[in-house]
Amino acid sequence: MTSEKIIRAVPKVLLHDHLDGGLRPETIIELAEKQKYKNLPTKNPKELAEWFHRGANKGNLVEYLQG
Repeated sequence: MTSEKIIRAVPKVLLHDHLDGGLRPETIIELAEKQKYKNLPTKNPKELAEWFHRGANKGNLVEYLQG
């Protein structure tokens, strides 16, 4: 049987996250650079946070998914 001590010691993963709030804009920029992704709307962390915020507050799911 697996002990509580072992369960607490093993690394945990996040299985579900949203980019618009789950990751720091700086992290998104760093990951994009590592992957050589060139299509971010900006590389400025503050502007990227505002871009995600505007996108997340569209008012309905259809508009949100359209970007």
